[in-house]
Amino acid sequence: MSLEKLREWVEREASRCMFCGFCEPVCPTRPLGPHRGYGPRGRVNLALMIARGEADGSREVLESIYSCLLCRACHEKCPAHIDIAGVIRGARALLAEGDGSARR
Repeated sequence: MSLEKLREWVEREASRCMFCGFCEPVCPTRPLGPHRGYGPRGRVNLALMIARGEADGSREVLESIYSCLLCRACHEKCPAHIDIAGVIRGARALLAEGDGSARR
């Protein structure tokens, strides 16, 4: 998949999030992070920002995105059936290929 197609997919998939919060209680890493950016909702929002080129490659962004275990526990609780682990993997790929902002 090309980076542009990946960016489009991440944006489309992440945009389906209603930020309802059903995913938060089952996330094993959410209680370990210093703020909600370390939970599924926060990560999906960051992934959306990365796909849109609105996120920087700051340590905070990287720690939030890379602290996800990709265990898919959040997916099981998501009423919109968002592929959250896929979105996170896509955001990681965009960050790895970008200059820190995911969009050149």
